[in-house]
Amino acid sequence: MKGRRAGALAAAVVMVLLAVAVGTWMWARRAEPRARDAAWWAQTGWRVNAVVAMGKPLVLTYNLWTAAESVPDTLNLEPIPAGSFEVVRSDLTHEVDVENGKTFQLCQFVISVRFPHSYRDERMGLLVNAGLWKRILPYGRVTCRVIRGSVDWLSVSFDSGEIQEPLVTRNNLVAVQLRNETQAPVRILGLWQAGNDGISAVRVVLPNSRSGARPINLPFALKPGETATLEYELIPRAGTVQGLVFQPALALASGRMHGFEVMPPVVIERSFVPWQTRPARGIVRFVEAASS
Repeated sequence: MKGRRAGALAAAVVMVLLAVAVGTWMWARRAEPRARDAAWWAQTGWRVNAVVAMGKPLVLTYNLWTAAESVPDTLNLEPIPAGSFEVVRSDLTHEVDVENGKTFQLCQFVISVRFPHSYRDERMGLLVNAGLWKRILPYGRVTCRVIRGSVDWLSVSFDSGEIQEPLVTRNNLVAVQLRNETQAPVRILGLWQAGNDGISAVRVVLPNSRSGARPINLPFALKPGETATLEYELIPRAGTVQGLVFQPALALASGRMHGFEVMPPVVIERSFVPWQTRPARGIVRFVEAASS
């Protein structure tokens, strides 16, 4: 009888200790910061049509929206598939918007990437590491032509390298200022692209104080020290969803030498905000943990 009483007493003591341990653990969990689910939107559906010089980076953008109250200061990016490109540099900025009493944050990446070789309409993505979660997100399709021995005969600039339109299927006028910095005439033979977007009305415009600007068709010889404006119309091909990064090259000749000079990229982007009511193509919505 005494043995049975002792066994029951020991069992009761074990149950009390177990209850105290569970209660202590639950109280500690309440005191710790917990994770909650938050909605995210990835602005995918990009298309790249770029001529790039061997070893030179191409600048891309990528936007992540979230309804989380706080987001990490840094988000690490890795290429998908692995080795398809190299992330040379990634800069992240945050913007906060309040709409109808709800707070949204925009995480905007400016990514410098280097392609090891040419691609033709290849799917590419990004592995995003936010600390609390990791996720593979699509970027879009890439067509690029990597060229060796690009030339640097012209000084190139334009007023704006970014075109934002609600629709990315209309004609977009691009104007690029060119200046011959060499000691010999440079012949502009044509505009060359890696993909198959529409390019039309390619011409050189020279300033003329008497009769105004004079458009001239290619080929055209730019004299040493002379400045001209290269104009063309860019028509994104059908299937462009969220945006286009278009970086062409000029086919040039100087004396007996020929070469390609890469132009700055033109970015055409369809705007998006997570509180918009209309559906948005190329937007991936997902839910992940966020610190509270």
